[in-house]
Amino acid sequence: MTRVVAVVQARMGSSRFSGKMLARLGDQTLLEWVLTRVCDAKQLGRVVLATSNSPDDDRLADAASSFKVGIVRGSQDDVLDRFVQAAKISQADLVVRVCADNPFVAAEEIDRLVVAHESGDYDYSCNHQQRLNNRYADGFGAEILSAQLLNSIAKLTTQQAHREHVTSYIWDNPDKFKINAVQAPQELAFPGIKLDIDTTQDLSRLDEFVEKFGITTAATAAEIVKAFNKFQNS
Repeated sequence: MTRVVAVVQARMGSSRFSGKMLARLGDQTLLEWVLTRVCDAKQLGRVVLATSNSPDDDRLADAASSFKVGIVRGSQDDVLDRFVQAAKISQADLVVRVCADNPFVAAEEIDRLVVAHESGDYDYSCNHQQRLNNRYADGFGAEILSAQLLNSIAKLTTQQAHREHVTSYIWDNPDKFKINAVQAPQELAFPGIKLDIDTTQDLSRLDEFVEKFGITTAATAAEIVKAFNKFQNS
């Protein structure tokens, strides 16, 4: 059977929002939101946290140890290499890339992504945001590619942007790859919605949303979008 592994990239040293992964959204940290929701995906054989070897990220590794996830640590700047190491250690065939600044990443959307990717002869698939007019709201899905392709990209590129943004090589060379931007289901086809957290302002807004509508880690993507549309119009 194909071994599908989700690799969650996270670190404490964000230039725009230092320490955000342990900041609280509602009554849980961002890291707890992400790992809880990713671990609920049924199509995954393993979940791995890929963080840096900076002492600042010791707290992150400690926090993740309470979850049934692997932990891989590496270069702060070479995120691509962290993914390569995570794929190797977990013996992944397919790697699902999850960015930990998406607290509402949804297990059912990760499952939808995996099934869609395996249904065709694709090199790369995504449903994490609007791409190629697939109309996804930003913040629920992920990206997927084979460990073999991940290794090939790591050997091909030395550009810092490609090392830091794991899949950017694919988008910079789209003619070389068969890309599948999974079409959003009707209830998630709101490409103007952005639910990732880059700044303290983003966190404050989503914290207000979570508190007002009683959003928990068990909420589905469809439930969150429906509530968020009400929140924006209130």
